[in-house]
Amino acid sequence: MKTNTGQFAFLKGGSYEIGIQQARELQKNPIAKSLFFTDNITSDKAYFDMTAQIEQYCPGLNKELAGFAEGFGYEPNQLNFYQNAWLIPGGCSLGAILPGKMADGKTYVVRNYDLSPDISDMRLCTTAVEGKYTHTGFSVSTFGRSEGLNEKGLCVAYASCGMPIGKYPGMRPPAVTGLQFMVIVRALLENCKNVEEAIYMVNNMPVGTNMNLLLADASGDAALIGTYDGIKEVKRAELDYLIATNHGLFSAIQEIEPRKLEHSQLRYDILERKFKESGKRSMHEIQELLLTEFPKGLSVHNYKESFGTVHSILFNLTDLQLEFSFGSPLQNQVNKIEVGDDFAETQIPVECTNKNYGTEFWKIIKS
Repeated sequence: MKTNTGQFAFLKGGSYEIGIQQARELQKNPIAKSLFFTDNITSDKAYFDMTAQIEQYCPGLNKELAGFAEGFGYEPNQLNFYQNAWLIPGGCSLGAILPGKMADGKTYVVRNYDLSPDISDMRLCTTAVEGKYTHTGFSVSTFGRSEGLNEKGLCVAYASCGMPIGKYPGMRPPAVTGLQFMVIVRALLENCKNVEEAIYMVNNMPVGTNMNLLLADASGDAALIGTYDGIKEVKRAELDYLIATNHGLFSAIQEIEPRKLEHSQLRYDILERKFKESGKRSMHEIQELLLTEFPKGLSVHNYKESFGTVHSILFNLTDLQLEFSFGSPLQNQVNKIEVGDDFAETQIPVECTNKNYGTEFWKIIKS
């Protein structure tokens, strides 16, 4: 068994002040400078292009990054964040189940994120930037977000589609210029109040990442956006649910990427079987998806091969609540928080006990 640390951050105020606050918190880490900053600065053009994109689609984030850099005595262009150097492959299981399928008439989103705890933030944040929608979700590379729920009831959750895009080993270079998922998710949470606004924003922004992006809101609306090498496809919820894992779900994307990991399909099937059953689902039934280990459920403990559950969330969009665990909920406590709230503990020990699923776990099949 390996013990890691889950963290909670309550970030409130102006963007620059939030950057300074995070610098103060992370200065306690002796390797923080080497993690966040580089002396290998990219060209002025690349830096200005990225800051311009961020300013247009996620305004305020550049000020937060400037405050963070100043807190460490560096220039903003020395931040690794701008170079996408921390983007890391992971597995995700996502499902939105809408009021018509739920016994309580509420909207829920299931989210399981699989990665190595050594390269995950394992950090839940409530972020309340002045002039932006407050949201609660997990951070990526400190400043980005992998998912979240905002004060208006909009939930956004990301899953990589095929081989993830970025500069990290094991990833492939982007085919098109555009924003990475962690900026996109945060931009939507801070600036959109419903699915319609989120779709419009994604369709009108440059997207450089390959992803399945699940959107749902408290009104019971939901959509899935697939992006791949410049392609953008949108699917509206035709049934009372929508599902995504880590393979292409649109024909145009499947033509380009005709292969997928079998466990991505298996996780998709687990969600579909539960959601499509006749009758209405109880919240307990939805929780059981996260509280059951793969291959019968969604929690995965393959930590040594960088595919173990690092966080698990059941979003209640109607009541603006999250039930979450740092690490697998089978090995760790499940907690509850309301969107916008502070959390009593800033650091929580996280158990990550490994299980070997065998070589078949990585089997590749055709789409």
